[in-house]
Order: sequence, then structure tokens, then C-alpha cells
Amino acid sequence: MKVYPINFTAQTKYKKTNINSKSQHTTPVKNGLSTAAAWFSFGVGLDYVSRHFANFTKSPMKNSLLLNGIIGAGAGIFTGTKAVINRKRD
Repeated sequence: MKVYPINFTAQTKYKKTNINSKSQHTTPVKNGLSTAAAWFSFGVGLDYVSRHFANFTKSPMKNSLLLNGIIGAGAGIFTGTKAVINRKRD
């Protein structure tokens, strides 16, 4: 029985794709706004569910909008600055 050596020099016909190709097409502002909107909507939705179905909180809607707006803005600013820093580094 003859054993043939394995040759790893064969070329593949697939292109090498950049893993970060999606992040090159988005801007830091778009990343920040989408993150802020996601956090804001999650917070307001969670507050709505807890107020109407579980009765955990009795806070008014104004407080929920203000608090979740601050959290969303903070998360958006953090994500935007992180995207700017990463873009400058590349």
C-alpha cells in the first residue's frame, strides 16, 4: 500500500473577504443613532410591559421617556466614539 503526501499548496477559487466590510460602509453617526434608538425603544417597551402587565413600577411616562432618552443617548455616544476611534486606528 502506497501513501501519497498531502499537498497544501492548492489554490482556492474563493475570494478572501474582509470581515469588517460591513463596518466600512456604515458611518459612526449611523452606528450611534441605531444603538441609541435600540436602547431607547427597549427601555420604553420594557417600562410599558412592566407598568401594564406586571405592575412593577408606577412611574409616569415622562420619567420613562427622559430616563431612557438619557440611557439611549449615552449608549449612542459611546458607540459612535468607539466607531470613530476604531476607524482612525485602521
